[in-house]
Amino acid sequence: MMPAAPHNSAAWLATFCATAVAAWLAVGLAAPAFAQESTPLDVSDDGKTITIPGEATPPPKAKLPRPTLHKVAADKPIAPASPKTPDAPPEIAVPMPPARAAIEFQIGGTWLPSGLIAALQTVTSPAQKRRDQHPSLQALTIDAGYRMALSSSAWVVFRGGLTLPDVPDQNWWSSTGTPRPLYTAISVVGIDLGADYLKKVDVTPWLAWTLRGGLGLAIVAGDVRQTETLPTCTAAQAATCPHWRTVGASNASLPPVLPMVRALTGLQFQVSRDLALTVEGGLRTAPYLGAGLNWSL
Repeated sequence: MMPAAPHNSAAWLATFCATAVAAWLAVGLAAPAFAQESTPLDVSDDGKTITIPGEATPPPKAKLPRPTLHKVAADKPIAPASPKTPDAPPEIAVPMPPARAAIEFQIGGTWLPSGLIAALQTVTSPAQKRRDQHPSLQALTIDAGYRMALSSSAWVVFRGGLTLPDVPDQNWWSSTGTPRPLYTAISVVGIDLGADYLKKVDVTPWLAWTLRGGLGLAIVAGDVRQTETLPTCTAAQAATCPHWRTVGASNASLPPVLPMVRALTGLQFQVSRDLALTVEGGLRTAPYLGAGLNWSL
């Protein structure tokens, strides 16, 4: 059985060789099917121009068109939306409050300066020298008025009132001793009539500054009774000499009407829509200080 081995080896070798040749032929036949045909290119002598055979060559120095790019919304930056500021409300002109009439009441005090007293002495005793020693003269004043509105801050005030002097009864005398002391008793009342212009300047909603100026007349009612002292009253006794009781007295003549001038300034405090309190000072023929209230109609 051993002699058969060489026969088998030769057969196997022949089979292997036939298979290898068949495989090589199959690959060679299939390769052209997978290979791509290459495109020939023509290059100019200077190496700057490359063309493809069969295609049109662009004209010299012609610029190739740029590709068109279409912008989309995403290309633009998206800014964050800013909060919208609300529009300021339009300014509305506040009309001035309408003018209103009012009724006012005032009470105050006034002091008569020495010059006015000297003039009074000259009128009552024109033939005698003036007596420059006398008590202080003061008076209580009471006024009522009607304010007629001219504007929201100005009025014409028609007023009437009383001036009530408060002067103690005593001797008036001269510092030189001549003339002799004159015992004087004043019982006089003044009836005041006049008109004022009143202006108000608002400082705050409840506080205002006021200015007042006006003219008027004072009707004098009453008398001034004078009594000469006896010659036995010496200069040292001028203020206290009692002998006036034994000498006759006479009434001094008084002017029936006196002019009145007002120049006042003050503050007004608004308590409510209709009620206000006022404080005023200045000149009311004599120095004056008073307070009162007014009620708007």
